[in-house]
Amino acid sequence: MNSQLVKLPPKEPTRELYLIGFRLDPSAEAPQFYTLMGSEGEDERPITCGGRVLFFRKPAAASRALAACDTGFRQVRPVPHELELLCDIGGALHVANQLEEDADGLLFELIAVFDDLLRAVKLAPPPEFATVLAGVAGRLSESPEFASYLQASGQSRERLEDALLWCVGAVMAKSSWVE
Repeated sequence: MNSQLVKLPPKEPTRELYLIGFRLDPSAEAPQFYTLMGSEGEDERPITCGGRVLFFRKPAAASRALAACDTGFRQVRPVPHELELLCDIGGALHVANQLEEDADGLLFELIAVFDDLLRAVKLAPPPEFATVLAGVAGRLSESPEFASYLQASGQSRERLEDALLWCVGAVMAKSSWVE
């Protein structure tokens, strides 16, 4: 008897949106700007329009930003208004410059979020920055201590800071703002 398995269509991945806040100024208590990150299974990407990340200044503008996006998340609901993640740029730069370890995960989160943002705008850091970012992220995925990695690999804190600032600047140059 010859039996064939019926091929079922693959299960659609769950699609969700997350509100991500960004703080540049370490003295600011709240995020200074936001974006929505869309999740589709293992794939996470920010909302974009015309290849540019959409940012907004207040969570109340999340619906307007989502309506402007052209990356397939426009119909995903609910639109989040509660912060899922604070990407503390100023805090992560402090960790990179002054501390031996990333106890609160600020540096690791910054690298991970900006990796998603850079992929969305189709930019890659120059090789010398990509090397230090990948090395530090790899180390932080194993342990919060990263200073010994920098020393052992011959990477400087200045190179790490330059790489982080390059990422921030590149994403900002490839962004649009929704009011």
